[in-house]
Amino acid sequence: MIGGDLHHPAVGAALTTAADLLGMEVVFVGGLDEDEFAFERVLGDLPGVGEGITMPRADSFCHRLLAGAPASTEDAANDPSYSDAPVRTALGITSYVGVPIHAHDGRVVGTLCGIDRGRVPVSPESLNILRTLAGVVEAHLGDMTARVVVRRTPSGWRVGQDSHDDLTSAMVLADLLAEDLGTPSRPPRADEELSEVDRLQIAVAQLEHALAARVVVEQAIGVLAERQRLSPRAAFERLRKAARSRGKKVHDLARMVIASASDPAVPLPPELAGRR
Repeated sequence: MIGGDLHHPAVGAALTTAADLLGMEVVFVGGLDEDEFAFERVLGDLPGVGEGITMPRADSFCHRLLAGAPASTEDAANDPSYSDAPVRTALGITSYVGVPIHAHDGRVVGTLCGIDRGRVPVSPESLNILRTLAGVVEAHLGDMTARVVVRRTPSGWRVGQDSHDDLTSAMVLADLLAEDLGTPSRPPRADEELSEVDRLQIAVAQLEHALAARVVVEQAIGVLAERQRLSPRAAFERLRKAARSRGKKVHDLARMVIASASDPAVPLPPELAGRR
């Protein structure tokens, strides 16, 4: 089955975006092993579907998908790939869409899917966005108690792993998603003139950008926590306060903090520069 923190805010954001994209009754992350399928994270409401519910793998639509069936159907009862799946009659499913979720070693460990009792077509563009959202979920598989930080060692500063307050990670991501990052590579914000698919593509790009920026911010938190003997949450609050008081983006100041770990000449605000 899938490991990692499937209730991380980034996974929730991916599921919410998938629900907006597909317009289906339920979107979910399903986990599979050789024998069993499980609903591991569910958004929406449909009788018989809930987190922790399991069934034989061969009974699920996801098993058919991974065996080579089409990625979507809007008429499962008459689709030869899905018509005889026991889950179809058990849940009354008419429409299904799914994409695989891979572990870091490339193994397929689950699926990101949508199901509905009515007919809901899925466009190729929507399917491509769903695959991108599956990549967001993939980024949160594995041991999510291990966070990237930078530590001082006898031979200098080194990137490594440390236990990290997951609430801090959630706070960092929420802050970045709420902030106008304003970098050239970030797409413009959605407006009323954009189509629904265009709007969702921008939302996915913004989420991916925030996920990438979070790695930098968490590394800076590691430097500040070690340098000033702070908890990760206190280090984040100090970094955020310093950035806002000087009109800088949190992730821009975070890059300077990381650079200062190997180059003391990098200029930093006094409250971030030295040990306290």
